[in-house]
Amino acid sequence: MTIALDVITATVAGMMVGNEFAVAAFVHPQLQRLDERAHAQIAAPLAAVLGKVMPLWYGLAFALILGTVFEHRPVSTGPGLLLASAAALWAATILFTVTLLVPINNRIAKLKPEQPHEGWLRDRARWDQLHRIRVALLIVALLLLLTGLFRGTAIPSS
Repeated sequence: MTIALDVITATVAGMMVGNEFAVAAFVHPQLQRLDERAHAQIAAPLAAVLGKVMPLWYGLAFALILGTVFEHRPVSTGPGLLLASAAALWAATILFTVTLLVPINNRIAKLKPEQPHEGWLRDRARWDQLHRIRVALLIVALLLLLTGLFRGTAIPSS
């Protein structure tokens, strides 16, 4: 069961971090190249759909990470400590997201593309800036997770 949980956890967390990285590195830079109206027409529905899906994905990944922490006890040393650190950083990232990014995302998701609210591009720029910090935190958390999982999975020798 532990190896299956490890693989599922690494897959879910890795795909989520990859998605967040793709948004920061590829999607949003391309949106910024569009004229303001086209940008608004894409940004609003994108923010709305990701605002619905990402909380579930973050929660699932966090629950799976907590499961791996439990499976790889003790958490005071070795792989357990790495996994517990990943869980703590993931939790901090969720708190960072809920307090700083979600309110901006909600404003963008509700904007009317034909008549965006004043300062919406400043909101987008601030969201992108905070998102880059979030991506960095998630990458560190993923590296801790993967290192803990690889160190915690003993491969039997022949």
